[in-house]
Amino acid sequence: MAMVHDVPAAQSRLSRLMTTDFCPWANRFVYWLKEPIGWFVLATVISATVGLYVNPIGWTLAASLLAIIAVGMVWPLIAVYGSSCRLEPEFETTQEESNCRMLFSVANRLPVPVWGLSVEQYFDQSPTVALSSVPPLSTAEFGIEIRPRLRGHYPQQTPQVACSFPFGIWTARRPLRQVAPLTVWPQVFEIAGVSSLAGRDLADEGEGQRGGRSGDFVGIRGFRRGDSAKFIHWIASVRTDSLVVTERGGPECAEVSLWLDTSESDVELLACQVRVAASIAVHFQSRATPMRVVLGDRPVRFAAGSRGRRHLLDALAAIPATGSGRSSRSPTTAHGQAGIRIQADPACQRVLVLIDDPRGGRRAGGVRSRIEIDPMENVSGQMERLWREVNDVHRAA
Repeated sequence: MAMVHDVPAAQSRLSRLMTTDFCPWANRFVYWLKEPIGWFVLATVISATVGLYVNPIGWTLAASLLAIIAVGMVWPLIAVYGSSCRLEPEFETTQEESNCRMLFSVANRLPVPVWGLSVEQYFDQSPTVALSSVPPLSTAEFGIEIRPRLRGHYPQQTPQVACSFPFGIWTARRPLRQVAPLTVWPQVFEIAGVSSLAGRDLADEGEGQRGGRSGDFVGIRGFRRGDSAKFIHWIASVRTDSLVVTERGGPECAEVSLWLDTSESDVELLACQVRVAASIAVHFQSRATPMRVVLGDRPVRFAAGSRGRRHLLDALAAIPATGSGRSSRSPTTAHGQAGIRIQADPACQRVLVLIDDPRGGRRAGGVRSRIEIDPMENVSGQMERLWREVNDVHRAA
């Protein structure tokens, strides 16, 4: 069994001493030193002071540093404002951990090549696109393969065109206005088999209405052996001189309630929750099972088919990366309705899938099962065996 040892007290005090901000009020006066150009300015001032009071060689150093600063600031500005850029994805949607092709178009209006252009803040602070050079007086188009790792509607802020060539001591930036949005859907895992929650005991799978003893009135038909006498349509029977019964139609499958807790603030744990919810919802939606989906405290209604699947995944992609910031209670499930609740266990770093099957088990109250998904393990393999584990619980009940 692995043991985790405490940090020595002396080392802990030294770490706190080295990382504590004792003068937060002075940060605004020294933050400029975080940029390389700040140190160049400071070196220039020191060199000029040396040239003024100690040795004239200081003026030479100061002039050299000023020249480097001037070139390092002016050239990035010329490169950024002398070119026109456009960034757009090849397709409007993609999935997490899937390759996506971005098209980056640059119109260079300068008579010299432009080096080191990049686009920042499309996904995060790191550069999304970085180019080596663009030919002079031309329009160049580049195809860049990226792999988004987190769901969302991008860009979430205004992207910027940046350049720090040639010395990297200062970065010039301007907003990138010509940009097309990209929706990154949560990753969907394949689930093997068919869940018992799909209502197979009530009807076959599929869309539309089925004949039965409950639901809306859809017509009349001839009497068949086994029909109840209370469904006989006496007026139509007298007219046709034969027994006629009323036909009613109900949904093909029983409705399943799915609730996703969006209050978790841990990014990776919530991302795993959303992927599990997306996999289960798409699994049922592909089998035309009616669903009532609630994301936090927001109900989501979607139609059948690819259009409904797109609407569902768009709603899941809109969940903030750090959660909704407020706790929500699981909605009440109607009597006899199957329900799935997906929530996190922060103490164990697990995603919990709580399933209520009103028709499972030997008791009339049904059976409840609990499945744990470990985000650190192979989530795809755990999701593929999801219904198999549920069936084992049913057989053991």
